[in-house]
Amino acid sequence: MALIIDWTGQETLSPREQYDQAGQIIDEAKAAAAARRARIAHDLMQQHGAQDAASILGISDKRVYLLAARYREAQPEICDNHPGRSITGYDLLDEIEERYGLSRREAHEAIHAALQQLIDIDGEDQVVVARRPQRPELLKSNPHALDVRYWLVVRAESVDEIREALAAQYADE
Repeated sequence: MALIIDWTGQETLSPREQYDQAGQIIDEAKAAAAARRARIAHDLMQQHGAQDAASILGISDKRVYLLAARYREAQPEICDNHPGRSITGYDLLDEIEERYGLSRREAHEAIHAALQQLIDIDGEDQVVVARRPQRPELLKSNPHALDVRYWLVVRAESVDEIREALAAQYADE
């Protein structure tokens, strides 16, 4: 990963604006580094468990859990795919509907087709970070329910790949 800063674009700014821009760059770099650390902790925990991940990273297992949770919370969610059921709205769905003039069902199915291709290529554990019940309160009273709808927590990189695949698919239309 390379961080490239183009300072020439700031030459026309006032000293105060240059100072503020430099501060923004610092904030963005810190946020990117923190997100990367969270992903590393999450992925190690998924592969080795929290205690081994903590040992590898030289931090407490409590910190590993915190970083992994922070990573999952920052990733986008997609409603699972149950044909014939109503579709709960999510940001990517709204975006694809609007961008390509698709119906809600068409957009959802296109997203899931692209998602399935990513899963087939990379493996589900590299694409889907977690599954979160849409209505967890229902599972409390019926923990063995089979008909449960989930939010699929998907890596942000995977969502970008879905966007790219759909852009290519609908470019000719």
